Amino acid sequence: MLALCRALLARASVILVDEPTQGMSPPVAARTHALLAGLAGPETCVVVAEQRLPPAPRGDAGRTVVLVHELRRGAVVFSGEAAELRSAPG
Repeated sequence: MLALCRALLARASVILVDEPTQGMSPPVAARTHALLAGLAGPETCVVVAEQRLPPAPRGDAGRTVVLVHELRRGAVVFSGEAAELRSAPG
């Protein structure tokens, strides 16, 4: 959380976070993902590595695009927009 706060204060153009919600309660994790989604935009790129996909990752009204790359055992099994992954069967 402290590292994330430092990145926010520095107004970084690229923010890379690895499992930022590990060990957080579900409500706090949801707020953290919402905060990260709100940071993404034309001036800032946010890259999140997570074990589990957040409940509803998406861009803000066309302002941003959320890309998902799903890996299993080191191989890419899905690469595309988050909405495509949510609508994919299985």
